[in-house]
Amino acid sequence: MSLYHESIGHGADVVLIHGWGMHSGIWGPFAEQLAQHYRVTLIDLPGHGRSALPAGGFDVKRLAQLLTETAPANAAWVGWSIGGIAALQAALIYPQAMSRLTMIGALPQFVQSEDWSHAVAPTSLATFASSLENDPMQTLQRFLSLQVRGCDDEENALKMIKQQVASRPAPQLEALRLGLEVLRRANLRPQLHKLNVPLQIMLGDRDMLVPLAGGQAFHQLVPGAHYSIITNAGHAPFMSHREPSLQAVREFLDRGDS
Repeated sequence: MSLYHESIGHGADVVLIHGWGMHSGIWGPFAEQLAQHYRVTLIDLPGHGRSALPAGGFDVKRLAQLLTETAPANAAWVGWSIGGIAALQAALIYPQAMSRLTMIGALPQFVQSEDWSHAVAPTSLATFASSLENDPMQTLQRFLSLQVRGCDDEENALKMIKQQVASRPAPQLEALRLGLEVLRRANLRPQLHKLNVPLQIMLGDRDMLVPLAGGQAFHQLVPGAHYSIITNAGHAPFMSHREPSLQAVREFLDRGDS
C-alpha cells in the first residue's frame, strides 16, 4: 500500500510528515519555501487527508513501514508530533532509508511514566480519547488550539492552522483512535542507542504538549543531536514562526557532517 503523496520543487529529497488529526497540506508555505531549494515530498498519514486506512489499521511500526515504502530513497525526513515519532521509528528500523531526521515537537515517548516525567500525563490523554468518542469534531477543534497556545501571535496562528486543516477531507475516526494509541504506547527510548541517522530536535519554547524539559531529556539520550529552540513558538513553530524554523531546518539539512 502506498500512502498519498505529492512532490514539489527540485534538488535533494526532503520528506515532510504531519501530525495527528492533520494532513500534509498543513505544511503550506513552509513546504513551498523549502521547495525553492529541495525536492519536497509531502505524505498523508493513513486515514488522514487523501490516504486510505490500511486493512488491519496501524501501529507505530506499521506507520514506519508505510512511510518508508512511500518516501524517496535516502531522503532527509522532517516529522512533526506523531509524524516525528513515526519517522524516528523508521530511522531505527530502516536507517538506510533516510539521510537525516528532524523531529519537530516530538519526543521518543509522548506519555509520562515513572522514569519519564516531562511529557503528557496518561490521564490527560485518556480524557482526550474519551472526548474524541463523544464529540470528534469538537475534540479536533480543541486540539488545533493546543498547537498554537502560548505563541506570541496565537489568534492569527490558530486562524491559519484552521484554514489549512479545512482544505482537505477530515481524518477518519478510526485513524484518530489508532493515532492516540500510538501516542499512548510509543516508547522508543530503549532503542535510541541504535540510532545511526543524524538527528535534529526542534521545539517551540512555549509548546504546551512537548515541554522544553522533555526536549532536554531527549537530547541527553542522543547527545550528538542538534538541538534547536524556536523562541516564542508553540507546538507548530513551522507555522507560527516560519522563518526561524526554516533557517534551523535548512542549516541542519545542509550540514555535511553527521
